[in-house]
Amino acid sequence: VARANGHLPPGTGQSLDAIFVCTGGGSLIAGVAAIVKQLMPGTKVIGVEPEENNLMQRSLLAGHRPKLSEPSHFVDGAAVQQLGSEVFRLCDSLVDDVVTVSTDEICAAVRDCFEDTRAMLEPAGAISVAGLKRWLATRPAAAGGASRGNYVVISSDASCIEFDILRFISERASYGEQTERLYALKMPDRSGMFYEVYKAVQPRWVTEFIFRHEPSKDAVVYMSLERPTTQESAEEDSRALLDDLRKIEVHGSDVTANEMAKTHARYLAGARPGELAGERLIRFEFPEHSGSLAAFLSALTPDMFLTLLHYRNHGGQVGKVLAGVKMPANKHGDFDAMLDGLGVTYFDETENEVFKEYMA
Repeated sequence: VARANGHLPPGTGQSLDAIFVCTGGGSLIAGVAAIVKQLMPGTKVIGVEPEENNLMQRSLLAGHRPKLSEPSHFVDGAAVQQLGSEVFRLCDSLVDDVVTVSTDEICAAVRDCFEDTRAMLEPAGAISVAGLKRWLATRPAAAGGASRGNYVVISSDASCIEFDILRFISERASYGEQTERLYALKMPDRSGMFYEVYKAVQPRWVTEFIFRHEPSKDAVVYMSLERPTTQESAEEDSRALLDDLRKIEVHGSDVTANEMAKTHARYLAGARPGELAGERLIRFEFPEHSGSLAAFLSALTPDMFLTLLHYRNHGGQVGKVLAGVKMPANKHGDFDAMLDGLGVTYFDETENEVFKEYMA
């Protein structure tokens, strides 16, 4: 706890550099900022929110209070569609910065908190930890291994995690820590290639390998690797790996940051039909309750042909679906209007690199 003069408890002789707070609806961070700026004006107050639902950041940059069509699903404990007017006024004048973090980074923060305290925080409770980690990762290292400052994170809404979502958090935490990476690869489908790939990726640990034989095409492989502890960054290690694979005629991409690849495409290796004229690929996030997918399926007209459907339960309140739909050229406008009318979060993935390169 910081003292009123902006210093840490007696004996430390150090100041508090910044406090990280989940933004949510803004009431908590507005209150924290109002107090901190009175008692410790040199201490930064930094908000943290999900990349895909950065309502506070959008509001502060725009200078007004935009309204989201749908709040965050994953960080549902801090999900709102619009900031209140007084909250916005306070945050606009008192909050120093807003950091956005990915779903994977939030999962890694949940695991960090559990490993440090044996307490299981929900995403809204751990997001401020993810924000601190992101903030420090963008700052230069202190010379000679010196301290990089003194920081506080405020955890709220920390105890309402649903058991079913733990599978998803556990799976994504390693991606958030950048200790594990997901790759999409194309390789000659011939005898001995798997052993060649295995040798090329050493000393990394293979944690996932998905493949289906396709006689007429190069094989598509999804592979997850846990990298060894080295001084190299995750990006440097990834570039070195892809260079080594190209030497054995294996070409690919690091798709760790590609949400469609992580959630759907990795489970759909093989069965590539080639390019289908008029095909669209749509990724949905449906409320996880009976009949939620039926609204989409029943809205498809006879000339909108379903070419792909993948659903995976991740626990929590949202189901994630990938659907391919083939239609005549004059029906794309009707299809877009139908999607907008569903009232759910969706993403058009037709131009996604993974779809074009590894699924067509």
